[in-house]
Amino acid sequence: MEFYLKDETAPLESVVLGIGVNRGAARAINPTIRKHLQNNSAPTEEAIIREIKTFEEVLVQNGVQVLRPEDLSGTEQIFTRDIGFVIEDYYFVANMKHAVRQEEIQGVDYILQQADSSKIVHLPEGALAEGGDVLLHGDYLFVGISDRTNHAGAAFLQEFFPGKTVVPLDLVVDQNDSDRNILHLDCTFQPIGKDQAIFYREGFLKRPDILLDMFPEERRIDVDQREKNLMFPNVFSISPAKVVIERNFHRLKEELQKRDFEVFEVDYAETSKLSGLLRCSTMPLRRSK
Repeated sequence: MEFYLKDETAPLESVVLGIGVNRGAARAINPTIRKHLQNNSAPTEEAIIREIKTFEEVLVQNGVQVLRPEDLSGTEQIFTRDIGFVIEDYYFVANMKHAVRQEEIQGVDYILQQADSSKIVHLPEGALAEGGDVLLHGDYLFVGISDRTNHAGAAFLQEFFPGKTVVPLDLVVDQNDSDRNILHLDCTFQPIGKDQAIFYREGFLKRPDILLDMFPEERRIDVDQREKNLMFPNVFSISPAKVVIERNFHRLKEELQKRDFEVFEVDYAETSKLSGLLRCSTMPLRRSK
């Protein structure tokens, strides 16, 4: 097993896609999930399995090797993005804030055992980083500072990759308000194509000048709070020209097609109630060099 990732959009070769079976008890670990639990509108296991299957079909149709975690009964294993992430040819085992999520890493042990052990990196104690907060853009590494990722995690990545520019970005965190809370960086910002991005400005504590300079208005798709809540930024790129989105994102589809992207639509509305969407469900292992 070889790893390679330098950006978010190069042609995808291999990915770990989450599973929705044997989830066990619901985990009220963010305000969106809590809201749906209180309203009795949380998704069923059957709906999640069905939606992930449609995503898998799109990936396979596009020639992607799709791997799945081993089923750990009673453990939610939908959002594989967070439990580990690849940068260059290294795989980083995430340090996760919630101990209940740390167990998910066991589901991908069989993949890591096929790799060169010198390419597997464990973050030091106290350095928190989840994959949803780590976005790659060539020699830039954007790291969301959130409820799940801290400055020590960003500092460790900067030390590990001294040749990269690691950019910590403080996110709005409000555990009592799902309208304001940004769970991970990929819920408010997402590079697409070669030099474009989907962007929710109000997700950042301070004006993210480096992002606004790198992705000026003509190369951004700006979204509002309602669209952020629907998770417009959390799409997934199969290649620089191909983007997978939720099928109800009609305005986003139009904007992408205006920019000559090929758009693949999947039904993911129920899974999104868990505060994760398409990028959250994937752990890319290798993109084309």
